[in-house]
Amino acid sequence: MANPCLTPTKPADMIGDDRWLNQHEYHLQLAKESEPEVVFIGDSLISFLSQTDIWHDLFEPLHCLNFGIGGDKVEHVLWRVQDGVLDNIKPKVVVIFVGTNNTDDSPEHVADGIVGLVKLVQSKQPKATIFVMELLPRGKHMNRLWEKNIATNKYLVEKLSSLGPKVKLQVHKSDDFVINGNQTSATDFFDYLHMSETGNRKVFGPVFEQVKKVLADLDK
Repeated sequence: MANPCLTPTKPADMIGDDRWLNQHEYHLQLAKESEPEVVFIGDSLISFLSQTDIWHDLFEPLHCLNFGIGGDKVEHVLWRVQDGVLDNIKPKVVVIFVGTNNTDDSPEHVADGIVGLVKLVQSKQPKATIFVMELLPRGKHMNRLWEKNIATNKYLVEKLSSLGPKVKLQVHKSDDFVINGNQTSATDFFDYLHMSETGNRKVFGPVFEQVKKVLADLDK
């Protein structure tokens, strides 16, 4: 059976307002007008980051662009990259965070889709360091989707290791936001999926440190 996560797909406009395509077109225009050092691309977990203090305080000074679109699955980000959202820029770092919305796909299919996305990004930006974010918990209590994200992360450890030293899996410090190994708090995940300001600092604070180190090393 073919893996849908590996097929670049433009999502159907089920509502009829063209919001998804309009966001993508806006990102294409931003790319033409900007010279970013860092690009973040993914789903709403990336998109919402742009509205946080940590984005404005830490990431904006690094000359970052945010190409997050809410609801995106792996195959949707594949389509956007294939359509050229990374073509007119030369970022030194690309941060990928996608996969939690692939709720109907198997963990291995999701991981393979993310690997395919990384390879496509490598073909577009061969000099960039790529950080792949581990998938986060879903829901207040452990459930099948949270378990699936855990399984996907295990596959990513195995599958990303062959893509070279410039591809790095960003492993979360789960003890910072998982209680007793099977529960999350609304303090960190305000709707038990998306992060609060506190949650974003726990998840993206370590990313900032890693990205800053890469940029500093390149400037030596």
